[in-house]
Amino acid sequence: KEQPRHTKTADRYRLRHLYSDNRLCKRDYHTFLSGMANGFDLIAAEEVLNARKPFPYIQLKCVLPFKGQADRYTQADKQRYNAILSQADEVILLQDEYSDRCFLRRNNYLLDNSAYLVVFYDSTPTGGTAYTLRHAIERKIQFQNVCYNRK
Repeated sequence: KEQPRHTKTADRYRLRHLYSDNRLCKRDYHTFLSGMANGFDLIAAEEVLNARKPFPYIQLKCVLPFKGQADRYTQADKQRYNAILSQADEVILLQDEYSDRCFLRRNNYLLDNSAYLVVFYDSTPTGGTAYTLRHAIERKIQFQNVCYNRK
């Protein structure tokens, strides 16, 4: 379901504020991972790249579940995706081809390599974000939810 544009803008502003005012950097977080899913992951990756202007030591690592992840994105989102990849410090490709569990594998990789999560979770009880957040809580990984429009 598509969110109203004003909600997307508000959530992006909140995310930008989180990175740009150095809240995460003050807590010694300087390497950010993105699963590069269309939507929030791309927005978050762009905001990490924007935060490099005042904090050039910030690193972005893009974790791709499979080689053709962006094949079904719109042309505009493919361009954003490729622009982000071209500026990333590292691109981690987990497998060459799509498989039923490739997104689960990607989410587990993100959890295994994260000390803190910034999530966009609207309280939908199923799906990749719900899975990842549940497992983060089980592992006692701290998180911040930047979704204003929770169900």
